[in-house]
Amino acid sequence: MGDFRIRLVVLEGGERLPLLLDQDGVPLFRPAVWMMTMRRAVNMATATLKEDLQALKVLYCWDLRTGKNIEDRMLAGKFLSATECASLVDAMRRPVSELGGALELGRRAEPIKNRNLESYRMRHEIGGGEIGSATTATRLRTVIQYLRWLADEGIQGIDKTEAVGRTQSRDEMVSDLVARIPKGGRRNVLGNREAPPPEAMETLLRIVELDAPLNPWKDLGLKVRNRLLIHLLFGLGIRRGELLGIRIDRIDFHGNRLLIARCPDDPMDSRKYQPLTKTRDRWLPMKDGLVAMVQEYVTHVRSKFPKARKHPYLLVSHRDGAPLAMISVNKFFVSLRGKFADLPEDLSPHLLRHAWNDAFSRLADSQGMEPAREEQIRSEMMGWAPASGTAATYTRRHTREAAERMSLQHQEGLCGKEDK
Repeated sequence: MGDFRIRLVVLEGGERLPLLLDQDGVPLFRPAVWMMTMRRAVNMATATLKEDLQALKVLYCWDLRTGKNIEDRMLAGKFLSATECASLVDAMRRPVSELGGALELGRRAEPIKNRNLESYRMRHEIGGGEIGSATTATRLRTVIQYLRWLADEGIQGIDKTEAVGRTQSRDEMVSDLVARIPKGGRRNVLGNREAPPPEAMETLLRIVELDAPLNPWKDLGLKVRNRLLIHLLFGLGIRRGELLGIRIDRIDFHGNRLLIARCPDDPMDSRKYQPLTKTRDRWLPMKDGLVAMVQEYVTHVRSKFPKARKHPYLLVSHRDGAPLAMISVNKFFVSLRGKFADLPEDLSPHLLRHAWNDAFSRLADSQGMEPAREEQIRSEMMGWAPASGTAATYTRRHTREAAERMSLQHQEGLCGKEDK
């Protein structure tokens, strides 16, 4: 079966470009042209381009398995029938492994180390080997854009009368596929990520203290770096990519603040998979204690690595001083989860962003802050556009607990004090 792969290449100037390769390791021509002319040309982020190619990988796996010869048919105006559209949509619901597609180059299958197998299943599958409806919908939208582009390529330069007929047939196929995009999912909220309980965060902060008996690292330099990593994530509520993109020359040590900046395709970043800032540029304040942690790490730990002096990134690998990679941070959290049963089984950098938002909600409640003002400040700190509505994603735990308290108060009034 198909062995299509995605490889990320780094061009001169630092630009990262993902390519879809065939069984022989050769980039597929038309997906590459589409990526360059229709996606990269409008400044799509590298991560978005990779997601696009994941969808096209499913398309080409399905094409190889069914023998539809999709490229030639779109170019010749022989569009998909309703039955073929249904078959394609079914393929979009399946993991790539079921269709014969290989894993992305440089990635390994995730080991199943979760203590709760049910939670693993909920995070990775939605029944019977199918992926979630949101992922299916994203794949389909990408594939529809690509098929429409292929069809338009075939329409150029042909007889006007034939072009009109092809355009109508193309639109019928597109309408059929659009109608099959999953619409559900918004009511299924159980199992969505929530902030960990405050006690779990207290446990984590105790574990990473330098003199903690349970601190799992023996090297003092690693202890200093890993404590700083946790405090930056939880103290500032930043994403993994923002953490790894922190540059020493963007830290204002006199003003106790650091700059979170968007800098895609930075030529100074030697990492193949460059960590990126998804949200808005912003300055974030730091307390004296956090600034002291940064200074201690830079002065006494990072400075010992000659390679670290050749780049500006704050956090480095303690093997060679290169900028710390995203996969290393992932392994760090996997290691913590495996060693400490008291930590959340889904502990990750992004869970600490949820924890920051939960702590901010409790602080806002204690100060009697108006909801509109709370949302405004939260959006500023998180880098979201005002009134984006993103805050609701990060306040699930706080909202759920508030709803439960109100419900219990309501029941108390109905049932009487003896039934509390």
